[in-house]
Amino acid sequence: MHEPLSKKLADILEANSSSDGVTLNHLLERTEGRGFYLVVILLSLPFILPVSIPGVSTVLGLSVALLRFKLAFGAVPRLPKFMGNRKLSPEFQKKILRGSVKLVRIVEKLVKPRRTPWMSTRPARFANATLMTFMALLLAMPFPPLPPLTNALPCYCIILLAASMMEEDGVTIWFGYALSLGTGIYLAVNVFVIIEAGKKAVELIRRWFE
Repeated sequence: MHEPLSKKLADILEANSSSDGVTLNHLLERTEGRGFYLVVILLSLPFILPVSIPGVSTVLGLSVALLRFKLAFGAVPRLPKFMGNRKLSPEFQKKILRGSVKLVRIVEKLVKPRRTPWMSTRPARFANATLMTFMALLLAMPFPPLPPLTNALPCYCIILLAASMMEEDGVTIWFGYALSLGTGIYLAVNVFVIIEAGKKAVELIRRWFE
């Protein structure tokens, strides 16, 4: 019987809500085959809000990118000790249970186990893992607080792609592709604007001292 993602996530976190906390590598082990996608979603959940979390997005974004890069090349889904063996505080786990499980339940209304042959092929798995790695790297980029959604948009892409790949949903994953394309364009435009603004600022400073 298919077990909902939200129930699995809640059960794992509740079972490990001790005062010592739980590590990401422990979560990977406990979630078995589906845990790869569960942990990727878990790492993305703190960024569902439009306001970014200073400093955290880089660390967790790189963690997601490393996971997806390993999956693309068929490696064991385990993080390095300095990332994977770092314990998450019980307070952090409780915040995830209160807010993120609700979000996952919303995602589950869209994502169904609709199996399609093409999603199980090696090229498709490699391409999907590579796309998620790219989205995770965008999440890790140290964008300033403005413009908005610089963390949230890559996060939404990662959640949609991971949930679709875990459930082998050949319909929802196309929404993930579309959102990923839009996110790439949005961030590229903002990078261009930031660079141009920086050039103008340097030019103004140069003229000031002439």
